[in-house]
Amino acid sequence: MVKRAATTLVAVAMGATALATAPAYADTVAPTPSPTPSPTAGDTFRKPHKPDFHKPDFHKPYKADPRIISVDVDPNVVVVSKGRSARVTARVTTKDVQSVDIDLWGPQGHGDHGGDHWFGKQKSGHNDGPKFDSASRSWSFDWSDRAGTYKVHVEAIGLDGKKYTTDRSFTVKRNEWHAPRPTGPKATRIAGFDATPEPVRKGRSLTLKGSLQVAQCWGDWYYDGWNDFSGRQGGDRFCSDSHNYWNNWHWLGSQNVKVYFQPSGSHKWQYVGTVKTAGDGDFATKVRAFRSGTWAVRFDGTRGLKGSQATDYVKVWH
Repeated sequence: MVKRAATTLVAVAMGATALATAPAYADTVAPTPSPTPSPTAGDTFRKPHKPDFHKPDFHKPYKADPRIISVDVDPNVVVVSKGRSARVTARVTTKDVQSVDIDLWGPQGHGDHGGDHWFGKQKSGHNDGPKFDSASRSWSFDWSDRAGTYKVHVEAIGLDGKKYTTDRSFTVKRNEWHAPRPTGPKATRIAGFDATPEPVRKGRSLTLKGSLQVAQCWGDWYYDGWNDFSGRQGGDRFCSDSHNYWNNWHWLGSQNVKVYFQPSGSHKWQYVGTVKTAGDGDFATKVRAFRSGTWAVRFDGTRGLKGSQATDYVKVWH
């Protein structure tokens, strides 16, 4: 009886063990729709590709790359006028240099110095990156400077201790406008002519006055000797090139001006007399008035001067 009970206990124990080691299946677990295959022999496992963002390598210091990046010269053509100056500026941009020298070389190859710019050396450290710097230098040019091609010569000392050079050229020109020498008689005029008083009583005196003037051309050319053109020049601030070179007026002294009278109703001029202009071109004379009519003054001109005239009507009371 005892033996049979022991046998039953052993069978129960063995059944429990078999249940524990058997695979378990459940109706609620669904199969994987796309199972990942197991790697076969010879396959190598690879990680998914990730973009390379070029992260700095903190263990590798920056390697200097010295260069003269640009040299800009403004303006490229410099035009100077007499009595005025013009300015030109050179601007230099560099990378990884400790100093730069900006010099000017003239048309003959001669250079000036003194355009040094020191930027200092690069800091020591693993995180140092590119070192950009800029410098500039200017020059003024006037009428005394030679025209031609100039050169901006740039020398830089890199952080590696080497020298780097480059050049940029520009041109200096002169605005050499020459006042034209007149080729024909110069115009004259009688300005401000007036016969006064008017009206006037019969037999009373009239004063005839005015000013004889000669035309000036661009650059203030005018007659200094009355028979020839003058080489005398007073500067372009007095005139402007706008009236065919004859655009302003200068007094004309020591010239003879003739006086005429034409009575009302007549077509003939009567010669009255001659008056000479003063040094400033002004003239004045007195005449007696007996009839209403027109008074005239006339400059006959010379070999280099055109003639001119002016008139004024005066009524005479009886």
